[in-house]
Amino acid sequence: MRVTVSGVAFALFFAVAPAASAGGAMGLPVLMCLAAALALRPSHLRQVIESKPIALWLLLGFWAWVLTTSAWSAQPGFAQAGKLALLAPLGLVFVAAAGAESNRRLVQAFGVAAFAVLVALMTVEALWDLPLNRAANPDIPPSEVVRNVNRGAAVVLAMTWGAAAGLIANGRSGLARAVLAASAILALPFGLWANLVAFVIALIVFAVAFGAPRFALLSVSGGLSLWMLAAPFATPLILASPRLVDALPLSWAARVGIWEYVCARILEQPWIGHGLDASRAVTDRIQVRELDMRGIPLHPHSASLQIWYETGAVGAVLAAAALLAGGWTLSRVFADNRPAAAGAAATMAALGVIANISFGIWQEWWLATMFIAAALVAALAIKRA
Repeated sequence: MRVTVSGVAFALFFAVAPAASAGGAMGLPVLMCLAAALALRPSHLRQVIESKPIALWLLLGFWAWVLTTSAWSAQPGFAQAGKLALLAPLGLVFVAAAGAESNRRLVQAFGVAAFAVLVALMTVEALWDLPLNRAANPDIPPSEVVRNVNRGAAVVLAMTWGAAAGLIANGRSGLARAVLAASAILALPFGLWANLVAFVIALIVFAVAFGAPRFALLSVSGGLSLWMLAAPFATPLILASPRLVDALPLSWAARVGIWEYVCARILEQPWIGHGLDASRAVTDRIQVRELDMRGIPLHPHSASLQIWYETGAVGAVLAAAALLAGGWTLSRVFADNRPAAAGAAATMAALGVIANISFGIWQEWWLATMFIAAALVAALAIKRA
């Protein structure tokens, strides 16, 4: 096998990524960008552009609009816009290079190996009360140590479906079941109910996609696109019952309070939004039971609501269109490749659930995680006889 610069870049990335992920994933964006820069080949980009993917142009249009909104954001400075302007193109390069014919099998193998190492590290953290993170970060508060592990668990969930689909595609169904079992088990010990919900939904989608690949891909992308458009209007209706909110644990009741606040503020600037990262500038206080908190503590714990709040209807429509077009493109590309369709549909489902109930959409480590998951799916596009 001929050694290439791209191959070395992916080997180095997947060798370091497990430790970085288990340690909080904050280093993933830098590692991914470095790997993308090393793996970049003009031929990779030319192949993508020549295929004229509407989804890509819609995604780039959405990204350009997101950066533009920083001009009227309540959050001072353009630091976040600068980081996103660098991260997005390099993330797309990372995915394109992973999908290049010369790199696909390497990325599949390295991705599975990295997943296995990450699972081992996270298992150590789960069984022995986070010893690795506590030893590496003796001076940070316990709550931040827990956040590190929570981010690592999200990376496990994101990588699960591409890794399992790749093993199935190569006739290793037993190992694929082990991947799914490990991911399910690691969704339990850290109290991450959002991860468990996302895993169950993605597992159902994964199974359905083997029987109906196009249906699964179009259903997931269509559902996420519809929710993107409807979120600020449907959320207050779904959460209208006080009994429902009172029955929730405090952490989920706090989310409900945030969502209600955000939905009301969206209507103040519905077309162009409050600007990139404006969520961080909110100082209003809300009361959720005995908890006094900011109306938006850094981010709304919902990608759809955050996009509406910060980029308005223009951003939401572009994002929804990109999701729908992406699902349509994948449904055509993977129509005869059931493992790839299953990996893509389940990855979208898992990331979609987590994005809409957990992390801020512009967090660099979370964006890098989504690009890594997309790269594992891109590596599944191997033509078979």
